[in-house]
Amino acid sequence: MMQAGSHCALMEDNARKIKSLHAETHKSEAAVTAGSLAAKMEISDRLLEASHVVEISVQAAMQNLAAAERQNFAAQAIHDGTEKLLKSKVSMLRKRDVRQADSSSNLLYNINNYKKRGTLR
Repeated sequence: MMQAGSHCALMEDNARKIKSLHAETHKSEAAVTAGSLAAKMEISDRLLEASHVVEISVQAAMQNLAAAERQNFAAQAIHDGTEKLLKSKVSMLRKRDVRQADSSSNLLYNINNYKKRGTLR
């Protein structure tokens, strides 16, 4: 999930850089030649195209991040449910062991009492 988040942040940073470069190409200069204007316009067009491509990449990265978050949430829910079930089973087994120990001691106690009563009669 962290990798998806890092990728998303990198794509967003690239988008900001491209937009900044695009804005710089449109700053006015006092003396502009036809050649430099044509070069600026070409760079501007390429930056605009790159900006669109990066925006698509940002959207894909955001979708990957959201998918990773959903997967992490589902895994945590499964983990929590499994842990709860395990604790319940352990508790149930411990109670069963206590009951068996109690019934064993009660049985032995009753046998001893019965023997004592039988010898007294």
